[in-house]
Amino acid sequence: MQQTPKQNIANLKDPDTFESVFRSYYDQLAAFAYQYVSNTDLAEEIVQEMFSNLWAKSDGITIKTSIKSYLYGSVRNACLNHLKHLKVQKQHQEYEMQKSDFQEVDFLELDELQQKIDEALAKLPTKCREVFELSRFEEMKYKEIAVELNISIKTVESQMGRALKVMRDSLGKYLPSFILWLSYYQNNG
Repeated sequence: MQQTPKQNIANLKDPDTFESVFRSYYDQLAAFAYQYVSNTDLAEEIVQEMFSNLWAKSDGITIKTSIKSYLYGSVRNACLNHLKHLKVQKQHQEYEMQKSDFQEVDFLELDELQQKIDEALAKLPTKCREVFELSRFEEMKYKEIAVELNISIKTVESQMGRALKVMRDSLGKYLPSFILWLSYYQNNG
């Protein structure tokens, strides 16, 4: 079936023409989709849905290339959208798991953790504490901290190294909770 470069897809409203295009390209498109999603059933589902949408919207679609190019482009886009959706789902699941992990921490442990953090921060020299707080609580980059405090980036790095060592040494067994607390604090202000 030879197609002209610019063809309105409205002629695919004809069931015989549509079926001919479907039979000609279905297997190739399913194999193409499989390269993206690595699942035969899902690849076939994506191709079937693409053909279903094509049938439903054929009155308003204009093809500016060959039908073959249009179909492959549609399947590629559907596969990429599916993969993007999976990525968003995974990120959401990870966020929910992290959030639930933090919420499961005993409130007494949080009070104790906060007390240990305050004690550890109090052990830090003033400039060292400022650098740590700007980095971890204000989420400033080392260069921004250097400008803010009028010190060199090397000094910021040195002060952060000292602060992190004191925090690690002071928090010991609380370190996993501290990391979770810090992550939650940075994400939720």
